Amino acid sequence: MKMLLARSLIIAIPLALAGCAVTPKVTVKSEAQYYQEANASLKSGNYTGAVTAYEALESQYPVGNYTEQAQLEVIYGKLMQADYSAAIAAADRYLRLHPESSRLDYVLYLRGLANYNADQDGLLKRLPINMSHRDLGQAKIAFDDFRQLITRYPSSPYVADARQRMIYLRNQLAESEMHVARYYQTRGALVAVINRARWVVENYPESSAVPEALKLLASSYDALGMKELAQQTQELLAANTQSSARN
Repeated sequence: MKMLLARSLIIAIPLALAGCAVTPKVTVKSEAQYYQEANASLKSGNYTGAVTAYEALESQYPVGNYTEQAQLEVIYGKLMQADYSAAIAAADRYLRLHPESSRLDYVLYLRGLANYNADQDGLLKRLPINMSHRDLGQAKIAFDDFRQLITRYPSSPYVADARQRMIYLRNQLAESEMHVARYYQTRGALVAVINRARWVVENYPESSAVPEALKLLASSYDALGMKELAQQTQELLAANTQSSARN
């Protein structure tokens, strides 16, 4: 009996020691280390690694010296990964958490870019279709993001680029409305034509679709016997044409 007990102890002791030997050592990084590693990945173009590191930083240090900046960089990293829905979600989260931040113009710009790029489907652009003749829900959101940026932060360094993108989006949105208006015209739905054409003139007055919208308005008013409105629209079209010629 004593022999068996001694053998059991001899076996148990090494096993216990072995168990202690394989216990992993937990390495705790400082907040600065997380941030430096994330920044190094970002600068090298490793956006997946950068986002992972920034998110790990926030997980370990939810209230720290680098946490807010890490949240900003996650938006940019997701955008560069072309993960637009995640970039938009990260931007919305930042706006919710930091409503008084001095970087809100940058966040609105990034969110606008994410919505803008989400609308510019790479495959669709290679097909022989007019990009404005499809659902432009995302484009409308991008347009509103850029509009907010320009309205709220007119001195922001991102305004110039946002304005150029708005011009492109505005022309696409106006052409989308005109595409529907032309369809209604072929169906003889003149009231619907008027509604669509008026929307273009009133909401996208600087778009390239305005002259055609005015022509459709004038012809539709005339066909409905609304001679005075048709005449007024013709005069507006003439003034618009002259203004465009001068510019």
